[in-house]
Amino acid sequence: MSRHHKSGRPPGARIVLLGTLAGILAGVLAAALILIATGVFHSPTSAFGRAEIARNGNVQGVLYPGDPTRETTLVNTEKARLSYIRSVSASTQWRVAGLQGPYRLTTGSSVTLVLPARAQPYLVSDLLTVAPTTFVRQADGGYLLSENIVVLTGATLSLTATDGLTLRLRSDPSTFVSVIGLGGSVLINGTATAPVAIESWNTRTGAVDTDTSDGRAYLRMIDGTVSVWHARIANLGFWSGETGGLALSGTDASGTDTSGADGSVTADASGTAGAPGTAAAGPLAGAPLAGAPVLPPQLLRAPAGSAAANGPSAATLSAGFQDVTIDGNAFGLFVTHAAGVTITDTRIMNSLVDGLVFHRFVSDTTVTRTSAVNSGVDGFTVARSSWGIMFDQITATENGRNGVSIDGRSLADGPSAIGTGVESFGSSTVTRSTVEDNRRYGIELSGGQALGVYSSLIARNDMGIVLDDGASGVVVAGNTLKDQARQSIAIRDRVTDTSVRNNAISGSQTGVYVRNAGASVTDNTIRAVSNHAVSLVGDATSVRVVSNALSGSGAVPVWDETSSGAVVAGNNLSGWQRATTALTLARSLFQPLTVIWLLLALLLLVTALTRSGPQFGAIRHPYAERVPLTSLSRGIVSRESVGGAP
Repeated sequence: MSRHHKSGRPPGARIVLLGTLAGILAGVLAAALILIATGVFHSPTSAFGRAEIARNGNVQGVLYPGDPTRETTLVNTEKARLSYIRSVSASTQWRVAGLQGPYRLTTGSSVTLVLPARAQPYLVSDLLTVAPTTFVRQADGGYLLSENIVVLTGATLSLTATDGLTLRLRSDPSTFVSVIGLGGSVLINGTATAPVAIESWNTRTGAVDTDTSDGRAYLRMIDGTVSVWHARIANLGFWSGETGGLALSGTDASGTDTSGADGSVTADASGTAGAPGTAAAGPLAGAPLAGAPVLPPQLLRAPAGSAAANGPSAATLSAGFQDVTIDGNAFGLFVTHAAGVTITDTRIMNSLVDGLVFHRFVSDTTVTRTSAVNSGVDGFTVARSSWGIMFDQITATENGRNGVSIDGRSLADGPSAIGTGVESFGSSTVTRSTVEDNRRYGIELSGGQALGVYSSLIARNDMGIVLDDGASGVVVAGNTLKDQARQSIAIRDRVTDTSVRNNAISGSQTGVYVRNAGASVTDNTIRAVSNHAVSLVGDATSVRVVSNALSGSGAVPVWDETSSGAVVAGNNLSGWQRATTALTLARSLFQPLTVIWLLLALLLLVTALTRSGPQFGAIRHPYAERVPLTSLSRGIVSRESVGGAP
């Protein structure tokens, strides 16, 4: 009788079972390692640091580091302060008899120095005269500004120097100041070897202010003329675009209205002011202000029905930037309601939100040889209702979301409370540019018409060029797209009449992806892709994939199994190598007959591992149970002994 293990399962069966389990475990572990190595399982935290991830998995950019509640309140306070200044400055000259030259207005807990119209520009020497206690030269030759300045229509503030100029704007936990052109002109002009430098300054720490939670000094130009040449502007602004660091706003910008004229700041300004020549409250409380007088608020109250609330006369905004470095602002450069802006040879870096923003109704603007690097969200942004933006030879790298975002969608898609138009916008282009290493898309074109991306290098983004939200008449031509993580060019979501031609694409999972959209994909060279050269999904009745050279290693060069209506013809597939993937391997193995044999083998394996008993013991000799017949009887017996007849 053979011996059995105490469990009732023979040792041989245990060995088979352990070997099978070890093989399964090894296979699962190997698959997991492959998935980790290929990035299927990745940690958003490790991949993106502090990047915010939306519920759909899209990268939203780096989280803003400030205090939303407090900063929002400060933005509203600044709007109210400007509304008050606009309200009273238009009629100050005829309401205050004998007033000549600059004056001050008490605005809440701060004082604002107002520079009214005059023929000659206000120079640094003039500021030393009219604000000797708040515009002070420091030991290193720079200047510290400790009060707000507003430049009215007809006035020019010239911060110009041929031997260099450093202006520090007070920005500490107790207060922050701003310089605002309210219809006037602001000139910030240095030289290539001696630029003008403007930065925030924390008087407590003796260093630039990097904390936005309590507000931060900023520059803003509303209407008028702005010229910035050979300058460095750093560590300014907080929370909103208009207070974001360096902002340009046209007449209709939201911050220039008078909606805050009857708010808390206006009430403070008109009801709690101190005596003339003295600041009402705050860090300068009780300190006499030499130079320009502080106007008593009681002289500034406008009679009912007067024109005081109209503000300075409207003026168009014109702006030019050349050889400017903008570093560490909340929004690097924010532009809204402007036309004809020119930006050349400018470097924008380390912005907390976006680098260069064209927010609303910006048109006929050119950006040349300008870079946006390491922005928290997008490098370059064109928001809805802007058109005619020409980006040429720009560089967008290492930004927290997209390198370039252009949104041409309409402001409304139907009737609205204020009758907003439903037209879309466009005619914006990106040419001869470099867009690399951005955490989400290289270039995203959302809606709009007559958009284009030409002769540019787009490399190592999650996706290269993305067209969505009903964009039409888009041309993507002559570009080089290299090593995107997923798709080099994605066309989706009702995009129509798009031409993708003469592009060199390499190194992504999918070269061109088209989903429920219309596009002509012609004369492109797609190589070294690891999945499909072209993928078509959904309605493809307006899709042509013609005369492309498709090479790489994947399941199929043109995948269209879930689409219908596309024209796919005349493509060169000679360089395509069919790769063995998990999907193709599964399809080849799991044929009907193969499945039957695998099930039978599995049944036999389960039976061998689960049955037990003496007949299912260890391996025995085939004749082990055969014995002589005599051993099974008493041998030869007589017939009589068994009851037979003798």
